Amino acid sequence: MFENTVLSMPAALRINEAGLLPDERAVDRTAELREALAIVEAQKFELENALRARDEVQRQLETELEDARLLHSISSMMSDEDSADVLYQKLVAAATMVMRSDFGSMQRYDADRNELRLIAHYGLNNEAVNFWQWVCSGRATTCGKALEIGERVIVSDFEVCDFLQGSEDLLMFRKAGVRAAQSTPLMTRNGHLVGMITTHWSRSYQPRERDLRLFDIIARQAADLIERATSAEALRQQAERLLEADRYKDEFLATLAHELRNPLAPIQTGLTVLRMGKPEQAGRVLGMMERQLGHMVRLIDDLLDVSRISRGMVTLKPTRTSLASVIESAVETSRPLINAANHRFTVSVPGNAVWLDVDVTRIAQVISNLLNNAAKYTPQGGHIELVAEVVGNEAVVHIIDNGIGIPPAMLPRIFELFTQVNRADERSQSGLGVGLALAKHLTEMHGGRIEVAIREGQAGSVFTLSLPLADCLAVTTDVDQAQTRADNPVARILIVDDNADAAETLAMLLEELGHATCVVLESPKALAAALAFRPDVAFLDIGMPQLNGFDLARQLREHAALKDVYLATLSGWGTEDDRAKSRSAGIDHHLTKPVMLNEVLDLLTLAVRR
Repeated sequence: MFENTVLSMPAALRINEAGLLPDERAVDRTAELREALAIVEAQKFELENALRARDEVQRQLETELEDARLLHSISSMMSDEDSADVLYQKLVAAATMVMRSDFGSMQRYDADRNELRLIAHYGLNNEAVNFWQWVCSGRATTCGKALEIGERVIVSDFEVCDFLQGSEDLLMFRKAGVRAAQSTPLMTRNGHLVGMITTHWSRSYQPRERDLRLFDIIARQAADLIERATSAEALRQQAERLLEADRYKDEFLATLAHELRNPLAPIQTGLTVLRMGKPEQAGRVLGMMERQLGHMVRLIDDLLDVSRISRGMVTLKPTRTSLASVIESAVETSRPLINAANHRFTVSVPGNAVWLDVDVTRIAQVISNLLNNAAKYTPQGGHIELVAEVVGNEAVVHIIDNGIGIPPAMLPRIFELFTQVNRADERSQSGLGVGLALAKHLTEMHGGRIEVAIREGQAGSVFTLSLPLADCLAVTTDVDQAQTRADNPVARILIVDDNADAAETLAMLLEELGHATCVVLESPKALAAALAFRPDVAFLDIGMPQLNGFDLARQLREHAALKDVYLATLSGWGTEDDRAKSRSAGIDHHLTKPVMLNEVLDLLTLAVRR
């Protein structure tokens, strides 16, 4: 080849004594050829790189297309399903498909327990499912570890994992055929943990980055699904509570109407009998009317007490008192209802004095409510026992009956407001479902508790009231607290009320007791009447037109001639706020309508002897 080249270009060579030498033109041409060859080599290298890049892009596109097809098939698989439980199961199946794993599981996070609860699984046997039904933070599993540290945990081989060694979980993994796993926390878009999704392998395995990337997409779907399901469940429960509350409201209003009509009917009948003018019936009729009126008052008082407690308006007035005296007061209140049903009633109290620091009225109310409940739900001629004892540092009162008992399903709700054991149409003994709820609230305000149990093997139920004992023993003895009221001195009493019937009947009662009265029906005229009458005591209604009782009290206090008058309100308003307004107006005593005779007598004794 070179020979042919030399012969074709004889002028390109010179021959001298030293042999053949290239001339300058030949050298230049050689350099040009070498430079061209280098360029060709560079272009070849670039072309090879471009071909490799093209192949890599093609492979990546094919991989992404494969991933997209996989995700699309997963999405299609779940798009026509409305059941959250089925969707959980399909997501676990999708996760195992993406991660090429042998097993999978999904858990929901319970914030109250700080634990994970299994809600879906793939491939695990029943023993493993039961064993890992609940997983706590830090347990010797990948999900327990992930819950503890708050991020994904991958263990490629359980046999060389430090935190699994020697654990019961490792033994169960071996038994279930699991050798490796990864757990990924399920986080909402707001960063709240809602669960965990895990994939398991039966061999040592390290997940690929591509698989984890796809898996994270499924994990996001799982987190969104759990969040939506949780929100939907909360809305469903709220709707059920609203429906239940609406049903309770309807039942409560119907029961309230029934309970109010019960005492109103005999009162109305009694008034008719009295109007017929048969003196021989008066004593019997009046006794009945007093009982029915007392029932109505207790009914309304219970409703008001529940309202006050719910608004935090009840203030306890604890005093040192004996358990026996509190029980005696409660029994005295409940005795008419117990006797009316011909129940056999026994009371057992400790022989020694047991001292409490309690609001006597309120705790007597609690015990009375429990006794009333026993009396109402025990058939005629039943047996009710009240047994008091000291257990440790508590006074414990058991109220036992052989009545209809309480269905086990009702036990968790028995102390809820407006809950009634008997929902049947016959409601003569049903009540409003207020007494037990009120008793529970008042007891807890004293630092005590009330529990209920079914009598084993017998009819009826047992309510147990527990109250803390007083810090120290009282030095006084347990004596009869009942005192005989001395004869009341005669008093001059002014009554100011725009309700003529209420004012006149109170005046009639006071006059029968020997007092002198003056009735004023228009409050603006009360001041002049008071200055003329010079009363010792004045009963003032609060809610009067033109001049209310508070303002009238201030007017009376401004006159020196009336500064010593004992002022008492007669009002249907009885909250602590109302009582505070009375004190601010200079009123000495706040009475709530309807007023019982003993309250009036106590007030007059206090006022006249002051």
